[in-house]
Amino acid sequence: MMPVPDAAVIDSQDVRIGLALSGGAALGLAHIGVLKVLEREGIHVCCVAGNSMGSLVGGLYAAGYSAAQMESIAVNADFKQLFGSSIPFGAQYLPERQRSQRYIINLSHRNFIPALPGGLIMLQNVEFLLMRLLSDIEYNTFYDFDRLPVPYRAVAVDLVSGELVVLRSGRLEQAIRASIAIPGVFAPEIVDTLVLIDGGVQRLLPVEPLLEFAPDLIIASITRKANEAETGVDLINVVSRTMDLINLSDLRTQMALADIVINPDVDPFLASDFSSARALIAAGEKATEAILPEIKEKIAQRKPVATDKKIAPRPKPTIESVRFEGLRTTRAHIISNNVETRPGVTLDFNRLIDDMVNLYNTGLFLNVNYQIAALSDTTVEVVYEVREQDYGFYGLGLKYDNTDNLLLGIAAGQSNLWGSGASVRAVVNVGNPRELRLGLNGTRFFGFPFGYRVDLFLGAIDRKYYELGEWQSDYKNEYYGGVAEVGYILGNNAFFNLGFDAQHFNYQLPDLPVFDTLPEQEWIIGPTFKLEFNSYDDLQLPTKGTALSLNMIYSGKALKAEHDFVKIDFSLERYIPISSRFLLHPGIDLGLSFGRLSWASYFLTDPDKMVGFKKEEYTTRQNLCLRLSADIKLFNLFGQQDYPFYLQLLSCVGTFTSLSEIPDLASIESHLHWGAGIGARTNTPVGPFRLTIGLADREGQSSDDIEVNYYISIGREFRYTK
Repeated sequence: MMPVPDAAVIDSQDVRIGLALSGGAALGLAHIGVLKVLEREGIHVCCVAGNSMGSLVGGLYAAGYSAAQMESIAVNADFKQLFGSSIPFGAQYLPERQRSQRYIINLSHRNFIPALPGGLIMLQNVEFLLMRLLSDIEYNTFYDFDRLPVPYRAVAVDLVSGELVVLRSGRLEQAIRASIAIPGVFAPEIVDTLVLIDGGVQRLLPVEPLLEFAPDLIIASITRKANEAETGVDLINVVSRTMDLINLSDLRTQMALADIVINPDVDPFLASDFSSARALIAAGEKATEAILPEIKEKIAQRKPVATDKKIAPRPKPTIESVRFEGLRTTRAHIISNNVETRPGVTLDFNRLIDDMVNLYNTGLFLNVNYQIAALSDTTVEVVYEVREQDYGFYGLGLKYDNTDNLLLGIAAGQSNLWGSGASVRAVVNVGNPRELRLGLNGTRFFGFPFGYRVDLFLGAIDRKYYELGEWQSDYKNEYYGGVAEVGYILGNNAFFNLGFDAQHFNYQLPDLPVFDTLPEQEWIIGPTFKLEFNSYDDLQLPTKGTALSLNMIYSGKALKAEHDFVKIDFSLERYIPISSRFLLHPGIDLGLSFGRLSWASYFLTDPDKMVGFKKEEYTTRQNLCLRLSADIKLFNLFGQQDYPFYLQLLSCVGTFTSLSEIPDLASIESHLHWGAGIGARTNTPVGPFRLTIGLADREGQSSDDIEVNYYISIGREFRYTK
């Protein structure tokens, strides 16, 4: 321990305080609470060193961010998104969101050899956040950590040599990113040819790097669980705890170099408890307040020195050239439309980061970064460093419901064909329908937001036929055909497509009078129009937002189809959050047809939407259904926020009779059908779960004939509609 100065000279001395912040993943958020108390008490620090989460908190503090600002960032951050590898939900085009969530298992391949998930998260979203917070500060301090408002050191470990690395200069964002790279969880960071990982592999608490500043007093904050038992089974919990245990000897050495050691009580938390940011910060405050008398005793009457160097902005250079590094397949001229940083303009870090976000959101790259190379005193070259995906893909879809039983879908394909962004795929579905599908699709036509799809398909689907709610017979439709569509992406939540559809149906029908007028086979050929809007917060289990779809097809004899008809299918539904636990879910479905509708195009009832009705119980040329449910959140399944469990009260009312066939308003009631029931919905590791139990009033049935029906499903819907 460093000796306290003699009482005779205390009054005339300043005291230079160093601060060391340990790692600990989410537990390290307690350091913010430590800083809050030190700031409040006017206890300034003249240098700071950090490891892992301590490097993040310490780095932001050294760059000039206050504890209050860091607390605001921590409690409002979406840590699931930050520490995830997926593109932010709202950043993708709607068709891209739909495709990315179609299959429960997605694997990549190169030359058809599957690449199993490596478990390493690239932390791209964390990098973007740090870039926005630090890029201008880094530039204005000449990438020298000693020029920051508070001099700073970060520790990491070189994965190649195994040696501890103390980072003193360069991009502060990269130094922090290297120090938080928990091995086996987050991908290493490459800095000046060094492959760096979390410094906690060797040094949980970096006190020693502060000695080069010769502080008079060192305060260390350790966010390490004192309880040896670790209940978390997530990888981040296991690895973090392992690093705690293997470095006990070095930890004791580092603690001996400190004058004050603060131990926030983090035992109630897990290393993965980022959602407990507010409570962890409070734990840091409580521990610091408890030890405050000892800190003040060590300081005595001396005045803590505040470096607080002012950052003076320096002139921004002119960009002389822009290039991409790391492209193997993707064509530079295609992605150049995603960047606005151009030669001849002044360097603007906000614009540069926006460019990288746009590049990443194309889905073509695992990681995007940048370099600024000085060409002269006033000009630079901007280099976008990209790491491409393995563009081959496999997908596996699983779903069960009590109407079609077990369904299996397998997809294989290649995306980013010839660097254009297009994807080709082959899909096999087993169940109902049984289908083989080959297709080409994309949402960016050489960099422009034009959607397109070309599909060829061959399959068979089993259907049921009812009369007055009573099953009469099963029948089968065998089909083949193709569809071609091209459209425009209307922002991130909508698109429209114009297309042409050609489908041939071969009907295997039972010997029933209702089928006597139907042909054995039919062609449906004609132009199509599709408009879709979806602002759901989650496509699988939405809690707010609106979904609208409009599908139209004209099939005509002039195009060699069997019949002339127009079919219009419209759906609108919305989730309205009344409170955090109560949702209203209204919806409307409208189906219209004009002309002689082909049998395969008739509207069919769906128990997923119409509570109490059987699947395909009504096969009609028109339909109108109004739906309303109230969803009440009861709890989180598995104790996880991603799995909210809702109890549902469901109702619907509708008619399957053409309005032209209803003589007057007074007789509408006799053509209406209603359904009511209860249900439950939640999320599961294999996709959404849905259960409804209901009863329905059917035309021609007495109240004594009303029966109870149920519908249950689990898994993501991966089948393509024809």
